[in-house]
Amino acid sequence: MGTEERKIKGAVFDLDHTLFDRYATLAEIAPLLAEKFGFREGMSISDVTREFIYADKNYVHLGWPTVFSHLRLSVGFREDVQFEDYRSFLLEQFMTHAIKFDFSIPMLRQLRNDGYKLALITNGSGKVQRAKISMLGLGDEFDNILISNEFGHNKPDPEPFLYTAEVLGCLPNELIYVGDDPKNDVYGSRNAGYTPVWVMTTGVWVYPDIPKPEFCVRDVSEIPGVLKILNGDV
Repeated sequence: MGTEERKIKGAVFDLDHTLFDRYATLAEIAPLLAEKFGFREGMSISDVTREFIYADKNYVHLGWPTVFSHLRLSVGFREDVQFEDYRSFLLEQFMTHAIKFDFSIPMLRQLRNDGYKLALITNGSGKVQRAKISMLGLGDEFDNILISNEFGHNKPDPEPFLYTAEVLGCLPNELIYVGDDPKNDVYGSRNAGYTPVWVMTTGVWVYPDIPKPEFCVRDVSEIPGVLKILNGDV
């Protein structure tokens, strides 16, 4: 099937929990977290790591303050540790720690070789997100990279999605958006006219009022198959 006949002409991706191994990254950071903020007597570094990943998996889509509140109770940080201490520490660590999925770049190159347009839309600080993109070797894999704090609008606002479609030379309904967050990624992209694909990194759907999308994948290695289905190539 030629590209001019395709229903879907491009794929746009989220970054965190989507294109790199967030949990392996957190496991690498966990000993530094324990050293920085302390932990309850009787807990081991393995216990701290387990709770750190559990909190992220179950509460990250509700916001970092919710993750922090769980960790204060479960890990037992020192009483003087405040949310801003935790937030600043994580942002600092995310600029030097990012563990890649081995399949992300081969998947992106396969899509590019198949003629698809590629883009990245991620919320967050430009400084932090660009550091991750560099560490992961993703900088040259996209036709466009949009970081919300640089752009001035955060997902789920439709503006980042609409702007990216315009830059790619596509209509929104000619693009899929691949991400893990039910609100920012699935709802946001669907509201802008994209076909959403949920990456089930956390496995936790925390917004019962947002319908799950038709396409749900375990990881982004499945995206070429999703595009084949959408474009009638199977």
